[in-house]
Amino acid sequence: MIVKLLTRVLLAVFLVTAPIALHSQTVYHAEEGKLPLSLGGGVANFDPYFAQAPLPSDISVSGSGQGRMWGAAGWADAGIRFGPEWVHPLNVELQFRSLFAGSSATHQNIVENNYGGGVTYNWYHYRNFHPYAKYLIGYNTISFNPIPYPGHPPYSQDSRVTNSLGGGLEYRITPHIWVRGDYEYQLWGMLLGAPEFSPQGFTVGAMYHLNKSPFH
Repeated sequence: MIVKLLTRVLLAVFLVTAPIALHSQTVYHAEEGKLPLSLGGGVANFDPYFAQAPLPSDISVSGSGQGRMWGAAGWADAGIRFGPEWVHPLNVELQFRSLFAGSSATHQNIVENNYGGGVTYNWYHYRNFHPYAKYLIGYNTISFNPIPYPGHPPYSQDSRVTNSLGGGLEYRITPHIWVRGDYEYQLWGMLLGAPEFSPQGFTVGAMYHLNKSPFH
């Protein structure tokens, strides 16, 4: 299942970026002065911080170590190349991630979605790999098997404005294509019995730089 998911994500990235690659090769010299832009996608593996016993049970558990969930992610980065020199390593990033496939029966019907945006700080001192750190603000949702809630409809979904910290490494495969390994720790606040609901995990994928950065 995971191999099929990874294949589909990478195929989608290729289908989106292949026409862009052909176009960029013909207009590269006209684009050298433009801001660095990139698009990426990959496969995510996270500890969702939540698990439920299989139906018809309504037992649920919050906390770290509840197994793993798989999903897909996509992101877009735009470099900042104006203003003082110290802001040039900053990128603006938008991302989406959906966790929908569990590694055990305790994750049936659980889905976590993340819509976020923020900044990354990139170290451009190395030619072929770029470490980075990031901070994102997001709108996250979680849905799950209904939990009885006296006097109210069954409780089956929730959402929060969240903060996320993380970092990773980008490695160059070609002048325009990079692979990326990313770690993210999310802070949802109080939710589902946890004083600090904190999913965390990794995303591995590929990204296409639409035009070359002077740091590349």
